[in-house]
Amino acid sequence: MYICLCNAVTDKAIKDCAEEGARSVEDLTAQLGVASGCGRCRECAMDLLREVCKAPCAGAVQA
Repeated sequence: MYICLCNAVTDKAIKDCAEEGARSVEDLTAQLGVASGCGRCRECAMDLLREVCKAPCAGAVQA
């Protein structure tokens, strides 16, 4: 599903970015362009990022 229509960013792209270490909307903006156009996707992108980061990301070191 497209999250950011301005930059054609999908939920999968955001999830992949989170798996690679993105932890803020600013990280997503820098890497994918999310919320750099009209900004209407910012809230949804932030919610998705929070959801993904609740679960341990692949490759994360467990203590």
